[in-house]
Formats: sequence, structure tokens, C-alpha cells
Amino acid sequence: MIIKKILVPLDFSEFSEKALEYAIELAEKFEAALTLFHAVLLFQDDIGEEQRLQEYENWIKKRENRLINQMENSRQKAARRGIDVQTIMIRGISSADVILDHVNDNPFDLIVMGTHGRSGLKHILQGSVAEKVVRMSPVPVLTIHRSVTQFQVNKILVPLDFSFNCKDATDYALSLAKKFKSTLEFIHIIEQDIHPSFYASGVDSIFQIDTGLKERVIENMKGFLADQLPPELTANFVVKEGKAHKEIVEHAKENGIDMIVIATHGLTGLDYILLGSTTEKVVRWANCPVFTVRRKKESS
Repeated sequence: MIIKKILVPLDFSEFSEKALEYAIELAEKFEAALTLFHAVLLFQDDIGEEQRLQEYENWIKKRENRLINQMENSRQKAARRGIDVQTIMIRGISSADVILDHVNDNPFDLIVMGTHGRSGLKHILQGSVAEKVVRMSPVPVLTIHRSVTQFQVNKILVPLDFSFNCKDATDYALSLAKKFKSTLEFIHIIEQDIHPSFYASGVDSIFQIDTGLKERVIENMKGFLADQLPPELTANFVVKEGKAHKEIVEHAKENGIDMIVIATHGLTGLDYILLGSTTEKVVRWANCPVFTVRRKKESS
């Protein structure tokens, strides 16, 4: 894993400040350069009103001047640590789209950004900039939840669903574990529903029906990763049942996980509407940083 250029979108909230602190730590560890990025949002309706264009342009420039000062403060914070850092502000209609356009046009190895952890009706109506970036970014994204209080990467959790996507996520997890001397834990979630007739007989777990299932799955996990895991690495393997995102998030909270490294399938269009994304739900609900790795494009 090579991390030499890190993009840090900032909105100057407490959430993005936490992301900046995390990015600074990573930049020091990987000897990487930082690009601090802010999207200056324009109002689409106003852009089309020619009679107000000059007035609007003047207002935007005043706003940008204020933002330049805030950006400089953030730049100095990183520069004082000896990090190569630059700042960029770009106008646009959507923060996520501006970020993604910049990443697609420029070489970056990682995006580090805060997430507001929005939920409920507000989330349904407004969505999340972080979640859209996670879904569409061509490079890995590290999201920092508002509950994160300090930088540490002692325990890394890697969800496995036996897809090739997981291979890429595992490669990143191994590199991070080596760099930070972290312990690794791999988790697989069985989402098999139990037939209602079993509940009548007091059976409420698939593991009660098949007592050897957990051990077989763990052996399959080890076999799946056999060509990736170095023989000297000691890793833990966990198998649970339930909804994947809930079990991953709860396991991370209950076991002091410092970072989740997870693959994202990059669903779009109808697939995304119908299936949603386990990864984005983990990003939304996990109280630790989540490092998402999008699948590599298949060669033609």
C-alpha cells in the first residue's frame, strides 16, 4: 500500500477538524503530502439569474476571503509538523461532486474526511457527503466519526464476505497493521434467517441448528486468506449471525476496535436504490474510523 498524497476535505466544523488531525498523523507516518480542500457551494437557482450575478459574485468573493483565512490556519497546523501541505478551494453545486471531480482529475492515494453521523429522517432527506464519496471514490476513503477523540490504530477489524473485494481491503489492512503494529481481526456475518418453525421449539440461532458451522466458516476464512496472511501474523477470526452492518458496528464498539477496513462494491443506480450498502451503513453508524476500499476495475 502506497500513501503519498492525501486529500482532506474541510468544512471547518469540529468534524472536519478531527479528520484533519487524523490526516496529519497518517501523513507523518507515511511521509505523505496533504492537500486541504474546500468546496465553495453555489446556489443553483441564483446562478441562472443574470441580474443578480455580479452581486452574487461579490458575496462569494467575500466568503472565499474568509475561508482563505480559515484554510491558512489549517495549513499552518499541518505545516508546523513538517508536512508538505497545500490548500485548494473550488466552487460547485454539490460538495461530494466537487470532491469526486477533483479526485478523478488528480492523483491521490487516500481521502480523509469527517462524517456527521447523520441518521433518521434528516439522513433520508439530505443524505451524506461522506457516504457518496465512499460509494463513488476511485481511491480509498477514511471517514472519521464525530465520536472519535484520539488517534490510535491498535486493533483493526476486517469484515469478510468471501468476495474478491475483500482481498483488496485485506491488503490495505495488512499494510496498516504492519505500519502501526496493530492486531488484526477478521469477521464474517451469516445473514441466514431461521424458519419460524424453529422458534416454536426454542431454537433462536443458526449455530444451535448446525453446531459445527462456526468452526467451518473460520476454517474457510483462513483458507480464503491463506495466500495473503504472512505465517508470522497472529489474527483473530470471528463469526456472527444477524444483519451485517449491525453486527460489525456492535462488535467494533464492544471490542475496542480502533479502525474498520472494509470493501465497498461501488453500487450505483437501481442496484444502489434496491440493495443499499452495508459499507455505507457501517460508515454511518460506526463510532471508530472506517477505511473503505472500492473494488479495482476489471481489466478488459
